[in-house]
Amino acid sequence: MAASKKKLPAARFEDAPPLSSKDFLAFEKHKWSDPECNAERLLLKRKLAAIGAPIHSHLAAQGADLTLRTSIHNPFKFNGNRVDSLWLYFAPSDAAKKPLRDLLGVEFESDTDASYVHANLVLEVDFHGVNMGLRVHERAWWDVANAKRRCGERAGAEEFARRLNEVRGGYSLRLHDWKQEYRCGALKWDDLLGYFRYCEPGQHRMLVWKSLKKDDPRLFDPGFVATVADEFASFLPVYDWLLWSPQNNHLLGSR
Repeated sequence: MAASKKKLPAARFEDAPPLSSKDFLAFEKHKWSDPECNAERLLLKRKLAAIGAPIHSHLAAQGADLTLRTSIHNPFKFNGNRVDSLWLYFAPSDAAKKPLRDLLGVEFESDTDASYVHANLVLEVDFHGVNMGLRVHERAWWDVANAKRRCGERAGAEEFARRLNEVRGGYSLRLHDWKQEYRCGALKWDDLLGYFRYCEPGQHRMLVWKSLKKDDPRLFDPGFVATVADEFASFLPVYDWLLWSPQNNHLLGSR
């Protein structure tokens, strides 16, 4: 009989390293494509992983089946030979992605395997500050199409609006890189009808997002990581509503 795996203790908020004003300097424009700056970026990547660890433990305690990832710190062909930001993110676990893999098959393996092309909770650091929230990649067609179909009827749009309005921390629903924002806390069901009228699955990224400038004192508050964890936990009902699964399947021809 195989030995049982020992459960690791949950990471603690007080052990998470604080952000520093120097962290943002890793993304000065002249450094974006310079491999000599890889070591500087790697230090920040490791810091982000350490920041993400207690957030991951907190989300897992709420029942979320997510995997902690960090983005690539060295410039090469995959990222356009530049690194202008780094991020920690929480993606669906391999077990959560398996039903989608089984449904779509090997032809879409590159879409289903890569963690960043799903619905993710993200904390991103760039030269200007921190961006954070829920990001649904434009290649996550199944999640966006599922949400669009659910919001095609008033009941679905009302439910999604209610869940978005319960997100804590001052986030806004946005479409791709468009300027219009729908502030969480004030969303109405017909706002979502308008939003999905223009949202095209496979083309547009969905965001529930906010940005904090690098001089914002909240970034350096000792309780910042715990605050992020609390805000990300408030996203979980939105995440569950949005994420495609065999139990949350509203796509034509997929039942």
